[in-house]
Amino acid sequence: MGRLNVTIIVMDTLRLDTFNELIAAAPLSRLGRFVCLDRCIAPSPWTLPSHASLLTGMYPSEHGSHESKTVKGLDIDRIRLTRRTMVSDLKDMGYRTYAISANPYVHPVYGFDEFDSFREESYFTDIYGSVFEVSDKVKPLLAKYRQMYGSNPLKISLALLKEDPNLLFDAVTSGIFLTPRAAAKKLKAKLVDNWPLEKGGREIVRTEKRMAFKKPFFFLINLMEPHDPYVGAKGKDFNWATPFMKEKVDDALVNKWKRLYLKASGKGYRYVCEIVKDLVRRFGDDQLIIITADHGQAFNEHGFIGHGSMLYDEIVRVPFAVMLPKGFEEVKSNDYVSLVNVKDFVMAALDGDKKAMRKLYGKKVRTESFGIPAAISNLKGIDLKKVRANEKARSRTFGN
Repeated sequence: MGRLNVTIIVMDTLRLDTFNELIAAAPLSRLGRFVCLDRCIAPSPWTLPSHASLLTGMYPSEHGSHESKTVKGLDIDRIRLTRRTMVSDLKDMGYRTYAISANPYVHPVYGFDEFDSFREESYFTDIYGSVFEVSDKVKPLLAKYRQMYGSNPLKISLALLKEDPNLLFDAVTSGIFLTPRAAAKKLKAKLVDNWPLEKGGREIVRTEKRMAFKKPFFFLINLMEPHDPYVGAKGKDFNWATPFMKEKVDDALVNKWKRLYLKASGKGYRYVCEIVKDLVRRFGDDQLIIITADHGQAFNEHGFIGHGSMLYDEIVRVPFAVMLPKGFEEVKSNDYVSLVNVKDFVMAALDGDKKAMRKLYGKKVRTESFGIPAAISNLKGIDLKKVRANEKARSRTFGN
């Protein structure tokens, strides 16, 4: 034992109820021996701390990579993951480690830098449908210096200036002007690839099929299709600020977002199935494949739209499906599952424990938040009373 290939596919922002609808229409059983669990809790209501917990086996309050009243998602130097994860543990065991991510938070810049091979698949598209793109020369340098200097623009600029003044000029102008290359990319994204429903998943599938894996391997994938935005026009989209605005969102628009969310989730699920099918074709069914989500999404069920901050069921109850290797037992329990327990589950499976699924469960599991993940206080139309009321830590426990 110990030579099983391990793949974790994260469908970013996928709700449990939506996942159940998807697998009812297209069961995972047609792809392999999957066990689906309905009591999985995400340790955080947004991407960065949840992925950090998945890989470290720690809650956000333990690994420290989370938001607070003063620390926000773009404060890279203060929020990035600094803990060792199971990626390094697996490398010590002789595993080759790979990652493909469409989410900018799941990136070496934010501390997910232990992988032997990391590939970013993104349109570099912001929530308003604008596209920013820099040259191939600048892109790796920006990632490098962001990792070194966090969000300090002066240090990054000085480093680029030292490399080549022309590179700094390229970086600055591409952030201000829509270059021909970026304009073409924007048109392709919207007119050909159907952005914002398409957020890089199609290319992730193509990339996975071309990858030459060195066994045994650990493979992490983040697919962003279910994630907002669902409408690409400015003012008709939601983001971190939406639940804290003075103006109430029209019910018709919320319903439109919900329809687009379902459509985008279906697209993402089809991509997941393509990836699983290809992995099984190439490596057989004696491998460990996990399909889950880092958090869900609320559509005003409790007067809140989106994710982050709040710990409602729609946001923290997530899908969890696992394709068990040959000879492994399906372990049933009324206890809750936590993404925090995935690391112990994987290690037990690689150690040959046929009942490794036991490691997924906990008598008590929890989810945590520490404020609003983004700095929104200065945005036009924001309700500062709502902001102040929600800049606080929350914790919710599931189980006895």
